[in-house]
Amino acid sequence: MEINKIMELYNNNVEHKGFSDNSIFQAEKTIGAPLPEVYREYLKKYGMDDINDILHHINPPEEVFTTYQAIEEELEYDWKEEFVEAMENGNQKDYENNEYFTLYNTPVEKWSDITENYVIIFTENQGVWHAGYLLSDLKNGVENPPIYISTEDDFITFKKIFDTTEDFLFEIIKDAAYEYGYEDEEYEE
Repeated sequence: MEINKIMELYNNNVEHKGFSDNSIFQAEKTIGAPLPEVYREYLKKYGMDDINDILHHINPPEEVFTTYQAIEEELEYDWKEEFVEAMENGNQKDYENNEYFTLYNTPVEKWSDITENYVIIFTENQGVWHAGYLLSDLKNGVENPPIYISTEDDFITFKKIFDTTEDFLFEIIKDAAYEYGYEDEEYEE
């Protein structure tokens, strides 16, 4: 079943609500790459529909960010003081397996040796995982790119979970609609 058919079943002829072109453009400016057309269209048609917050949460355009942006913020506000103290006291060994410590001591240009840069578009309802694109896929113009999910409750370790954006959106919507109370067989492909 196509996404638009699921959305029609779910919304039961209620008008859909989407984000503006300008807000999507601002998100693209923040991440430094255009979002895939399939996702842009979803945001414009259905991005503000309630289904996007029933089970998991869509990141509205103003909350779309890259993992490198998130890591830089975490390093500055959550880790910096602790890492500086460890280095001043000669306790670096205590952090030798801490990837954030490694990133802290690595120039940003070399971070790709440790982790890729992902664009976060969805978040699990308790913030345990984040889903998104490889920024490099967006910069390379991949039309319907795969979706990756964080696996260690951080912004460093990710695994591919869907081969296409459409597959991801279909599954997220189907799960949310099922949670909302629709029968699963209504959404079989």
